[in-house]
Amino acid sequence: MSETGTYVYAVGRNIDEEPLTGLEGVGDAPVRLLGHRELTAVVSSVDLAEFGEAALRRNLENLSWVEKTARRHDEIVRRAAAITTALAPFRLVTIYKSDDAARVRLEELYGDLVRALDRVERRSEWSVKAFCRVRPGPSAPSAPAGSGVAYLERRRAEIRDRHEAATEQQLLADQLFWDLVPAAAATRRLSAQDQRLSGRRETMALNVAFLVDDDRSTDFFELVDATRARYPSLDVEVNGPWPPYSFAVLDKP
Repeated sequence: MSETGTYVYAVGRNIDEEPLTGLEGVGDAPVRLLGHRELTAVVSSVDLAEFGEAALRRNLENLSWVEKTARRHDEIVRRAAAITTALAPFRLVTIYKSDDAARVRLEELYGDLVRALDRVERRSEWSVKAFCRVRPGPSAPSAPAGSGVAYLERRRAEIRDRHEAATEQQLLADQLFWDLVPAAAATRRLSAQDQRLSGRRETMALNVAFLVDDDRSTDFFELVDATRARYPSLDVEVNGPWPPYSFAVLDKP
């Protein structure tokens, strides 16, 4: 039999194993629980021929492998989040040599884990993105009219107008963010997504994760819906609730 390691998906409190029974993790091994003090890690065994250090260096260059693994990882985290009030997701492919090695690391991280779980207790993550709506510009002349100097002046004016419009929309996106801040327990502004990830051609002016109390989720969604009407030049997307990836994942799990 191949050597195996312990893949850790997340750590939480008061997780019942029964709802996870029969659930398969990455590599199709059964998901199980690993206790340490009052904490519970959601784990599965993985074949180190595929998930060992050398194999991972190869597999992480394979986009289809990464996508498949990330989907299964996220599915396990979501299933676990649905049956506990506080969950700290771990990063993709967090693997230890054994259950004992995983417990040793949980002890090393114990204080950070407790603080992370306290922070996200009975809270979930919501994503708000704002895209700049495309504004119709003046149609370009079929050929430059007048002198070359006049043509260059028109081009400079067009560039200046586009820059001013982009600056205005960024300021509006910032104001949208501050309109929503009071409804959240915490926020995290993220970098704009690549168009290949967002699936949108428009410029992303805002990408924010909000940590929201579970009993205020409906209020938050309604606030976003009401607020977007004040910013017609922005196309605002809201998604959630999700496990609190942006607020509980540890930098060095």
